[in-house]
Amino acid sequence: MNTHDDWQDWSTQWQQQPVVDVERLRRRTLNKRRRMLAMVAFETVVSMIAVGECAWLLASRHVDTRWKLFALGAMVLVTVLWIVSLWLRKGTWRAAGERVADLLRLQAKRARAGLRLAQLQLWAVGVVVGGSIALAWPSLQPSAWMHDAALRRLLLVQIVANAPIALGGVAFCLWYIRRQRRRLARIAQMQAADD
Repeated sequence: MNTHDDWQDWSTQWQQQPVVDVERLRRRTLNKRRRMLAMVAFETVVSMIAVGECAWLLASRHVDTRWKLFALGAMVLVTVLWIVSLWLRKGTWRAAGERVADLLRLQAKRARAGLRLAQLQLWAVGVVVGGSIALAWPSLQPSAWMHDAALRRLLLVQIVANAPIALGGVAFCLWYIRRQRRRLARIAQMQAADD
């Protein structure tokens, strides 16, 4: 075996490896950080609206005690979910360094955190919708709301306000979980190429 053949083999092997575009990876990392900040701002605003809606239910005189208890529980749930979502993002804001391996590790950590966040949101939507239906079941009977204009108005406001949020949230979470799994697979390929 001669030196030329070794160099030729190494050259062929090197050219067959997938290329990691470092500048693109840095841009994507920075853009993802901006999107994460926007998402935290969005989650904060939505949480504040939900807590405000719960406070409105607690302060309303025409609301039954069980709905006030539900509003209190929902307020606690929203607050806990907001805190947990911030905690799940811990360590995903900046890379440990500027090397490709550091950026890829950060990308993978962000994708795993995104998966956990989406799964948490799906669980929370299920708890809130299931709890709402169980608690509202007596009021959802036609005999209850057909003769009570205030209850009918309250149910309509709740359905109109919350059904699109719940359905949109579930659809988004399912899409996001699928996207993050594909992203983790791509990151694993790049990490294997970088090793």
